[in-house]
Amino acid sequence: MLRAIIIDDEQSGINSLVLHIKKFIENLKVVAVSTSPEEGVRLIEDFRPEIVFLDINMPVLNGFELLDKLSFRDFQLIFTTAHDEYGLKAIKENALDYLLKPIDKTELMGAVEKAKKKIERKKDFPDISKLIADLSKDTDQRIPITTKDGIEYKNTDEVVRFEADSNYTAIFLIDNKKFLVPKTLKEFEKLLCVDENKFMRIHQSHIVNLLHVSRYYKESGGVIEMKDGAKLPLSKNKKEDFLRWLNI
Repeated sequence: MLRAIIIDDEQSGINSLVLHIKKFIENLKVVAVSTSPEEGVRLIEDFRPEIVFLDINMPVLNGFELLDKLSFRDFQLIFTTAHDEYGLKAIKENALDYLLKPIDKTELMGAVEKAKKKIERKKDFPDISKLIADLSKDTDQRIPITTKDGIEYKNTDEVVRFEADSNYTAIFLIDNKKFLVPKTLKEFEKLLCVDENKFMRIHQSHIVNLLHVSRYYKESGGVIEMKDGAKLPLSKNKKEDFLRWLNI
């Protein structure tokens, strides 16, 4: 009997998947479920299941961020999502399965059958590090922004800058909208600052979209003006990287 864990921020999504598994899937037992991605990390580490069903769209931590926090990764991974959204390109490139909600029983049966065959071979565990890296390299990547009405996805080109606000981050868009999200600036740095072509952390409190830099001033050790009019300090340890980007 194989064991599965389901992590989905919507209880209705969990209930539906549990019902489908009980009704249509043999030799698979759901041993734990959670609507909290933080708790999901602990459950995976504690139970060490053979299969994990993981929602992509979740507040605080999305599915990819949850995976990045795991030390135990020897399980078969099946993503669940309500939308054909950002991240699916990376999922497909890594030959992983995903199920669109509402979940179709035939697609569920097919995904589980493929997972079982990989488990029987005792190999072919998903390379989660590569998945995260491919996601970061995706030029069409969108950023999930949690709002009071749900989650909005914004293209990275729309983002002018990020500013630290304690354990939150303020995101400033090109249309002058501002969002405050429950993620640290360090998390966005890890996700977006993978090279020096688009995003750069220029200061302890600031990440900028280099495409939206308007001016550079030498005053006060270095000041960067953005297209939204903000003038941001350039830290000493980032000055060389920034000037290199400017070809100076």
